Amino acid sequence: MMIIYKLTICPLTSFRTPLQSDTIFGHLLWALRYREGEEALTKFLARYHAGDPPLLVSEGFPAGTLPVPVLTPAQKKSESIANDVMEDMVRKAREEDCYLPLDQWRKIAEGLSAEALDCARREAREELRRLRQASEPLRRLQEAEREHPVTRTAVDRITGSAREGRLFVAQETFYTPGRTIEIWHKLADEDTTLLARLNVWWRWVERNGFGRRKSAGHGAFRIEGEGLVEEAGALPHVENPNGFVTLSAWVPRQNDPTDVTYRTRIKRGKLAEALAIPSAWKKPLLMLEPGAVACLPDGEEVHEWYGRLVEDMHWPAENVPEWQKQALIRIVQYGYAFPLGVRVSV
Repeated sequence: MMIIYKLTICPLTSFRTPLQSDTIFGHLLWALRYREGEEALTKFLARYHAGDPPLLVSEGFPAGTLPVPVLTPAQKKSESIANDVMEDMVRKAREEDCYLPLDQWRKIAEGLSAEALDCARREAREELRRLRQASEPLRRLQEAEREHPVTRTAVDRITGSAREGRLFVAQETFYTPGRTIEIWHKLADEDTTLLARLNVWWRWVERNGFGRRKSAGHGAFRIEGEGLVEEAGALPHVENPNGFVTLSAWVPRQNDPTDVTYRTRIKRGKLAEALAIPSAWKKPLLMLEPGAVACLPDGEEVHEWYGRLVEDMHWPAENVPEWQKQALIRIVQYGYAFPLGVRVSV
């Protein structure tokens, strides 16, 4: 049995690294390593290797939203080619939305289908249009994050001035003031100390920042309230689900469901902290993005988790010291699905 908790954070600066589930998990493990030591980290990961993960994390979603489920679009044909073209354009515009408000999510969880999802997206867009016409503070709070390319210049480390001809473009995510992000967690209920430890780890991440260029001020955030809050009833819940939607990036294992609709993400992860030198890059990894929908065989219940830790994620170079090479060999990538049960209409 696992208990659901929610962490709410308020971004204070732009983020150079997305709040993806595997990256969040990696930050928490670095916090565990620095706060409790190498032995505690090895012991914690051993539970994952043994098929008993004590902690699952979702991606970070704008407060009050969840990822849009990935379904095969409904094929509608009218008597007019012009109407078909217009409907296709409108449908593609709605499909650009990454998140769906919880109110719409609850409506479709009992009968998830392409038609129901299309209707929910239409309602969400109409609600957003109404809010945009409302007062400025309310409109700004309803906006999700926005990604923008930012042009920067390399700095000469000797003179401290800009280096001529060394412009580069960095992709950054900006959040409107007051916007909060929710990250969902599942904790094993038999581990009575894990919640307190996890709050300590998150405070460590809060102090140090998240992701790329945190040392330069990017990825700063504030944890709202006291930290993780039990929210068992906050997520949509259905009786007798016959499928699930994952709230995290997922790398299926051999016995996971195969009747899945999904979009893929090629993750080119990087190591951090003491392992970033001399080679920070991990091996590329193909993952299913949050929102992937899995249909279960008749009579099968939704499990607490799916997916796995992916091992052998780094190529240690020949010039790497032996102590570091042993650490690099043990590098893993988090690929567990955070399943949310739904009734898929077939």
